[in-house]
Amino acid sequence: MIKTRRSGAIGIVTLNRPEARNALSRFLIGAISSELDALQSDAGIKVIVLTGDPVFCAGADVAEMRNISLLEAIAEDFSGCCERLTRCSKPIVAAVEGYAIGAGCEMIEMCDIVVAGESARFGHPEITLGTLSGAGGTQRLARTIGRARAMDLILTGRLINASEAERIGLISRVATTGFALDMALEIAKLLASRAPIAVRFAKEAVDRAVSFGLEDSLRLERRLFHLSFTTGEFQAGMEQFLARRDGSSK
Repeated sequence: MIKTRRSGAIGIVTLNRPEARNALSRFLIGAISSELDALQSDAGIKVIVLTGDPVFCAGADVAEMRNISLLEAIAEDFSGCCERLTRCSKPIVAAVEGYAIGAGCEMIEMCDIVVAGESARFGHPEITLGTLSGAGGTQRLARTIGRARAMDLILTGRLINASEAERIGLISRVATTGFALDMALEIAKLLASRAPIAVRFAKEAVDRAVSFGLEDSLRLERRLFHLSFTTGEFQAGMEQFLARRDGSSK
C-alpha cells in the first residue's frame, strides 16, 4: 500500500492502493504515519515528497467507515485521514495527479507546497455522504482560500480543476499532466539545499500565522464529524456511494 524511496536528501512516499484509488483505510493511514515517522527521524532526509499512484487520493475508505459506530469514532478520535503530516517539522511537498478529494484534499491542505497536474481534481464532497470533513478540512480550507470560497466548496461538494485550485490558493503550482512529481522533486531539491534549521523555523512561523485558534476549531469539527455518524444521513450517503461504485465496476 506504500512505496518509499530515497533520492539524496529527499524521502518520497507513494500511496499505492490502486484498486481503491488510494482511499484511506485505517491500515493505509497507519502505514503512511509509520513512513513519516521514519523519515522525520532520519537525519539524512531534509524534505519529504508525498504522492500517489495512479491518483493521489480519492478520500477516506467509505466501505470501512460505514461500519464505524459513534462510540468507536469517539474512542479512536477517528478522522478518516493521516494527521501525522501536521507534526512533521521537515517540509512536505505534495505531487498530485488525478484526484485529491475528501480526505485526499485534507492531506494536501496539511502539506507545505502542492504541485498538481493540469487534469487533477480537488474538492470536499463529504456533504454528499451526509457528513463533513473530520481532519481539518473545514478549518484549513477556510484559512487557506477564505470563508466564501470554502463555503462554496464545502456546502456544494463540487470538484474544481487544478487551474482554479491554483487561482484561489489551494495549491502552489500547476504542471503538465503526468509531470507533477517531476516538478515536486525539483522543488524538493531546492528546499534540501537550504539551511535546514532556517527552513524548519520558517515553516513553523508560517504555520502559526495561518492557524491561530485552530486547535479549538479542530476539536469542534471532529465532534461534529463524529455526531454525523448518528444522523442516518451518513449511512445512507455511504450506501448510495458504494452502490454506484459497485455498479460502475461491473
